[in-house]
Amino acid sequence: MSALLKMESRLPQISVEPEAMAIDLPNGPKRMPLKVLPEQLVDWMDDGRRGMYERLRGNQNSNGMFFSQHLPVLVTHNPDSAFPFNCGNKGVGFLPKAEYLEEYTELYLKTMEQTRGLPWAKSLEKRLETVSEFNFNHDVIDYRCLTSLEIFEKRTFSNLCSMPLASLHYTGTCPSYVSFQLNCGVEILGQEDPRHTFVMLSRTMFEYDSFHITQPQFPYAYLFWISEVHDKTPHRVEEQPDKVQYLSQTGDMQWDSEAIESVNRAPGMIRQHIREQVEKYARERGFQNISLDLLQEAKSNLNECPVSQAANKTSNQSTSD
Repeated sequence: MSALLKMESRLPQISVEPEAMAIDLPNGPKRMPLKVLPEQLVDWMDDGRRGMYERLRGNQNSNGMFFSQHLPVLVTHNPDSAFPFNCGNKGVGFLPKAEYLEEYTELYLKTMEQTRGLPWAKSLEKRLETVSEFNFNHDVIDYRCLTSLEIFEKRTFSNLCSMPLASLHYTGTCPSYVSFQLNCGVEILGQEDPRHTFVMLSRTMFEYDSFHITQPQFPYAYLFWISEVHDKTPHRVEEQPDKVQYLSQTGDMQWDSEAIESVNRAPGMIRQHIREQVEKYARERGFQNISLDLLQEAKSNLNECPVSQAANKTSNQSTSD
């Protein structure tokens, strides 16, 4: 038996059911619930992926400059270390449902064969067409799971072999700073597993594009089976007067006529609320006069992120902590 096969025979075992998983841990098997990715997180991931594809096409005005939706921080654990937590960014993607795995693996293989021998830039559109057919088809993706590849076989791999639990921490960019933590049981796949083949093809489809460091091999793949979803997106907290530490202006605020006209266009039932919030914002910033520009600034800065608002409705999620 080869050294690789011997290693694979010692990998942690995980059994997956529709709504639960059983995973081998150092202190014995443990059963955990399985969760699907919340819709608002999937939408955010899709937006980032579309933006990245547009940048690959040469559209420099797209929102894919930093593909944070693809590069969460992976946190693993080694209790025997003085610093027990290991962190690193990992490229993460989706996996087809079992009944679609063969179909999309064949599609990826066909595309790789059709584009072989073509200049890499000339094959780009065909490659993007193929991955888009999968990545934006919500009916065929198993949203209980995310995937990645192991390249280096160092601390992350060692930690997961002994403790197959991990957290993926996603953090978006300004202005919304979307942030989620996914706590997962981790299944490690050897090269003979057909799911490894799909994950590898997802990577090698873009192996020579500028955002990758070309690698010679991918000995293992990870499946992150999601057990907990926590919303970490920042939001404005409720004011507690005894804890407020900044100085605020007091007295009546003066409103420019243009600002008053803008507020009066809002429904009557919320005008007073708008005035109170804008005046509070102005006092915190040291203004005594509210112009139209300041009103627009306040409205922009006081709006909560739509993703965060939707996420608050999702079960098994916490606020930022």
